[in-house]
Amino acid sequence: MRRRSVIAIGAAVVAVAGLVVTAVLVFPAGTVGRVSAGPTRLPQSLREQLFDYCLPDTTKLIDAFDKTHTTATGSTSTPDYLSVSTDGSGASFSATVEATGDWKVDADRSGIRVSAGAGGSAAAPAEFSHEAVDFVQKLYACGSKYRFVDETSHEATSSQLVQWYKYDVGVLWPCLNAHGLHVGDPPTRAEFSDPFRAQAVDPYQGLKLGKGSMDRVLAAVRDCPQRPPFLG
Repeated sequence: MRRRSVIAIGAAVVAVAGLVVTAVLVFPAGTVGRVSAGPTRLPQSLREQLFDYCLPDTTKLIDAFDKTHTTATGSTSTPDYLSVSTDGSGASFSATVEATGDWKVDADRSGIRVSAGAGGSAAAPAEFSHEAVDFVQKLYACGSKYRFVDETSHEATSSQLVQWYKYDVGVLWPCLNAHGLHVGDPPTRAEFSDPFRAQAVDPYQGLKLGKGSMDRVLAAVRDCPQRPPFLG
């Protein structure tokens, strides 16, 4: 599942141009792209919060883009916006910063690829590479530490649904509240009347968090398993 954010710089939006120049920067062993201890498991519903948490400051990136776009391309036919996106999780996680038709920087476990588009100058990525590569490397280094998992169960029996409800009300919700997360009222017994309804119970759904809150969330995920142990 891809998460995308658009950083607006101007109003022009035009057709996509093909990529024509590519440079690959390989990650050094033991640094970015080499996750030795394995990624931390996170519920799927925290994907957007993690994107916001990992997104680096965009100030220098925007300034460098504005300078590069104006001086290097000298063209009004290229779009005046940056697109930042991520895809996958854990070992398959990737991050991209793109000005469609001008340049594109991708990062995944194999390294960083810097590409110039047909609508821009071949020299643009070299001039821009310091800020763009630094930005996407930080985004990748943060996001690749986590792996999204489905914590729902489609096979719970009637007795397991009762245990699941008691777990959420008596263990999960109090644990999350103890970590300072305001997840609303606990679920009702009716929400565990069948596995389909039970799998929709998600304390993290719609939770609004800032960068300063994510450390509490990560601690809560570690200490308060969303999936009861008896469900396997």
